[in-house]
Amino acid sequence: MRILIIEDEKDIALPLKKSLENKGFAVDFAEDGKRGLELAQINGYDCILLDLNLPEIDGIEVAKKLRGDQNTTPIIMLTARSQVYNKLEGFETGADDYVTKPFNLKELIARINAVIKRNSNNKSESLKIDNLELFPERNIVKNAENEIELSNKETAILEYLIRNKGKIVSTEELLEHVWDSEINTFTETVKTHIKTLRKKIDPSKKVIKTIRGKGYMID
Repeated sequence: MRILIIEDEKDIALPLKKSLENKGFAVDFAEDGKRGLELAQINGYDCILLDLNLPEIDGIEVAKKLRGDQNTTPIIMLTARSQVYNKLEGFETGADDYVTKPFNLKELIARINAVIKRNSNNKSESLKIDNLELFPERNIVKNAENEIELSNKETAILEYLIRNKGKIVSTEELLEHVWDSEINTFTETVKTHIKTLRKKIDPSKKVIKTIRGKGYMID
């Protein structure tokens, strides 16, 4: 899943970016509201972490502009304890949740996963397909007999496909939601990761279906 952090305090944003990447998220970072808005308008994100006090354009205006553009990406506000009125205004402009700085990483990740789930086609708590269940926080797929370890990217691809069960997901969409902005869009990396994922959990290609010329789908 791909996250955008819009936060001007680098001592908060950069460690957070690294921590989320270590948990398997693809993360982009902007240190002012103008750049953050530009990234949010041109890329597809699964969640935006939005500070309220930003240079150039403040967080409230960023949220207003995104919702005005019919952008439904979940927004979690990053607020100081003293910003109760701004927090209320943030909800009025379309924010989905908030965390108060300094925040607990486990709580933040739980809130990220919750808003992503609410915004996805598959809103189930458990991520099940066929006889398999994915546990993204552990990079593990379980079947009746075994635990199968996945890489961060394999986990992210599988989670995205399960969250969009019944929908054809293109290679471009997977690149946009599983990798950050530094990925080469002409790379074969999606095909390579699908191949290794299938080798581990779906050698018969019954679970992850290739829709020729369009992408991949889980029924």
